[in-house]
Amino acid sequence: MDIIVAGAGTVGYSLAQVLSFQHNVIVIDKDRRKLDRLDEDIDIMVIQGDVEDPKTYGSLLYDRVDLFIAVTDSDEANLLATLVVEDVVTVGRKIVRLKNDGFLTSHVLDKLQIDHAVFPDITTANKVKALLTFPKANNVKVFHQTRMKLISIRVQSLEEQDGVTVKSVCNEAVWVVGIERQKRFWLPEPDMVIEENDLVYFFGEAEHIEMIAQRLEKKMPAKIQNVVIFGANTQAQKIAKALLEKKLEIKMIEKGRTLCEEATTFLEGRVQVIQAAYEDHRLFEEEGVKYADMVIAAGKSDEKNIVKCVEAKEYGIEKVVAINNDRSYYALMHKMGVVVVRGSKAGAHYAILEKISSSTVVTQRLFCGGMALFVMRKVYPDSPLIGKPLKQSKKIAMVCALIRQDALYDLSEVRMIEEGDIIVASGKIEDKDEIERWIYTL
Repeated sequence: MDIIVAGAGTVGYSLAQVLSFQHNVIVIDKDRRKLDRLDEDIDIMVIQGDVEDPKTYGSLLYDRVDLFIAVTDSDEANLLATLVVEDVVTVGRKIVRLKNDGFLTSHVLDKLQIDHAVFPDITTANKVKALLTFPKANNVKVFHQTRMKLISIRVQSLEEQDGVTVKSVCNEAVWVVGIERQKRFWLPEPDMVIEENDLVYFFGEAEHIEMIAQRLEKKMPAKIQNVVIFGANTQAQKIAKALLEKKLEIKMIEKGRTLCEEATTFLEGRVQVIQAAYEDHRLFEEEGVKYADMVIAAGKSDEKNIVKCVEAKEYGIEKVVAINNDRSYYALMHKMGVVVVRGSKAGAHYAILEKISSSTVVTQRLFCGGMALFVMRKVYPDSPLIGKPLKQSKKIAMVCALIRQDALYDLSEVRMIEEGDIIVASGKIEDKDEIERWIYTL
């Protein structure tokens, strides 16, 4: 595909880096330094200019592009750029990153014919909120086609002497679709033994996964009532607002006075906002942080978020969550037992990649720190698949299943595809092309 990325910041850079392997990518930004970095690191075309100015697009060598992605730090610039670019070139699809969640209920996106908008702050807040519904989970992914979920559980305090095999925790309601062990992603075999510190990815009915979690995870709290959030920036405020729906006792701790005032106003006084001039262990004693069921480090610095989570662990708080944008810290935090939730920049990166690969037919999710891919295809009433046999790919290893009437089946158990069936597959990210080819061409 021919792709234009408007914005060369953290998100624009990471998207260009990934997309340039298979596509022709052009990145536009006003900042020459950001473009020089891209030009040195990645084999792409860069254009210096204002993404809101029609003249910027005049040097393009195309009269049509397949995809336009606007990821500058300004909502207004992103929205206007999607309109301006079409004065110069024909655009196949448009994707924008937005901070203002007011656009979720606005008609602006429809009027600008924007195909997809990602709201990373809202996505991050919802991911944290999902951890309250499943306290023992490391991550929860939901799908619009089914009530089944993709939930990861860290194995801690495994008491069964003979070991737990993958086969022993699978049934018609739950499958294991991946295991992260020693910084690597493994596709599970039925007789594979689940080990201490494994991060196990389950797909299926949430209540059944919760019961399995009781066997595998003994440290995390069964219920969360008291939450402490470090940070009061915009993202932290939206996390707190999402958690208020759960009727929790929430404390928010922030060094800056202005952010404290903004948070108090935004949250309408429903959260105890504490301005703390110090950032050491005294917070845990003097502000009662040590009694929290869950600590969320949501500051702007990934490093400081990790430190806060380590301090919380020292006080015996097991459920610690770090909002993280730097993927290089992923393995370290998992090793320390820190739950990782993607921040707005990392969240935007993954959300846009998922939107690019997904279609009205197939839904995709990246998981295990981007090392694994999960795809889902629902068989709608007009689908050409109805009545056809279903075969698994012989070229690559995948975990494949079919959902029928809220039960999971092995593909070998299904003779013909029926209306309403949902086909799912999990595999390694390096096999992405073949997994996509298989599910799209069934």
